[in-house]
Amino acid sequence: MANKQIYHGDGAEEIYCASTQAGVATSVALSTTQTGFTLTNPYGSGKTLIVLQICIAQSVAPAAAGIFVAAANVNPVATAVTQTTPLTVRKANLGVAGTGAGLAASAVTLPAAPVVVRPIGGGPLATGGIQSTFIMDQVDGALCVAPGCALSICAITTATTAIIGMVWKEVPEFA
Repeated sequence: MANKQIYHGDGAEEIYCASTQAGVATSVALSTTQTGFTLTNPYGSGKTLIVLQICIAQSVAPAAAGIFVAAANVNPVATAVTQTTPLTVRKANLGVAGTGAGLAASAVTLPAAPVVVRPIGGGPLATGGIQSTFIMDQVDGALCVAPGCALSICAITTATTAIIGMVWKEVPEFA
């Protein structure tokens, strides 16, 4: 990661990570029912989630060319995200106990269809092949998730099965 000063020191930083533990079929297009990976910041958490990194490892060749995107729910007063299949969130300082505000899930119901805020990377150049088995997006704080909002990793046009993970830093809420 480009922001390496975050990762050393006394461990006082609030850095968290979560990942699917096996390949998950991503949702196709932007809908309220999402599968893949969603990071949610519950309304009233008092924290802003600063996204540092998104990693995607395709585990099955998709049926056709496609692209991964980060898509956001940006209305903090909407209905809360329903965590259908929650994932375990861990401190990035592995082995140190602690719970942050951010919630991660591989399947959720969103209050509204998300909007694309960042393209991440593409699938195969030819049907049935994997162009890149690993995609790393160094977000480095270019996206922040405010309380009541969510950030989903999904596919556009073609469902893709992948292991998806995210790293984020939690700081006091800011507007």
